[in-house]
Amino acid sequence: MFKQYVKNEQFNLQINRFINDDYENNKSVQQDLNKILPQLTDEESWYNAWYTQALEREKNGDFAIASTYYQAAEFYLSPDDHRDEFVYNKYRENFYKGFGDFEYEKYEIPYENGSLPVVKLITPNATKNLLLFAGYDSYMEEMVKMAKFMKGIDYNIYVFDGPGQGTALRQGIHLIHNWEKPVSAILDYFDIKKASAIGISLGGYLVMRAAAFEKRLDKIVAFDIFYSFFDALRVRMPYDHITKIEQLVTTNDADRINEIFQQMMSTNLDLNWKINKGMENVGVHTPFELLKQFEKYNMEPIMPFINQDVLLLAGENDQYVPSSRLSEIENGLINAGSIQSIMFDKESGGDQHCQAGNRQLGFNAIKEFLQNR
Repeated sequence: MFKQYVKNEQFNLQINRFINDDYENNKSVQQDLNKILPQLTDEESWYNAWYTQALEREKNGDFAIASTYYQAAEFYLSPDDHRDEFVYNKYRENFYKGFGDFEYEKYEIPYENGSLPVVKLITPNATKNLLLFAGYDSYMEEMVKMAKFMKGIDYNIYVFDGPGQGTALRQGIHLIHNWEKPVSAILDYFDIKKASAIGISLGGYLVMRAAAFEKRLDKIVAFDIFYSFFDALRVRMPYDHITKIEQLVTTNDADRINEIFQQMMSTNLDLNWKINKGMENVGVHTPFELLKQFEKYNMEPIMPFINQDVLLLAGENDQYVPSSRLSEIENGLINAGSIQSIMFDKESGGDQHCQAGNRQLGFNAIKEFLQNR
């Protein structure tokens, strides 16, 4: 269940995300949290608390837990911070030392001037293929770990970092809205004629975009729905404020936009992280440039092109996506083969973004969707 670990909303979501899937009932991890949580006051204290505990866990050979703590420690670090690359590498190193849920194979798929990393999770005698990817701030290792909820289904699972994610981003391959491009590259490399696909978080938009233009995809899961990048701003801003910002973006008033965001970011940790992470992902240097890129990430123009079977998941208290978007997407998918929708409420424990706190709810629905259609 989603827990109120700390008062800071963004901190709280990330703690639930990192801890609850695997360690909610782990007594030693809960003891670690008793040390970590009182220290969390800002981004630097966040780093220090998680990093210190990660070192301790790694020293004791608890590699899976150490990996989780290293990922948490790295979360708010700027790519310009000298600690970032080291902690990221420690996260991945410990992850693979501690991972044993699947047999797997690792690949580097040629893409532009670099490569996309892929982990193929092998299900013996599987006859189907499934792509699994995330969005704004996740690494493929986090998706690999989540795949434990999918064990036993008749699919080999291909998890990858696409443009703007993980090691692809660190090669200078930046986030793009036309996600059919990396998806097609993966399908081509493995000579896959048909595959299902799950997109998590921002991946809820990316998977729908890929489905609109890559017809080797047959069953599509938005985990959760993601209608527009601007929604992540709308949800936490007064209506008149976000309306003004959208007008300034439309009229290309770059100086005013940058001034407004510099003021807001100086006092809002969550917004500061969202904008800086976005600029890193996309490869731009100002909030205005980022918002112009954000305009491309919009479900409205692509929905008529989606003709696959679709599963739409949503949480009624998602802090990035208004719950009202679910009906808009349902109504916009006029050519979908079929549509199944689930809105998780607070009582279910799945009302938060991507069902953080009770992720198994989402995966149970996904397994049923993939197996019964």
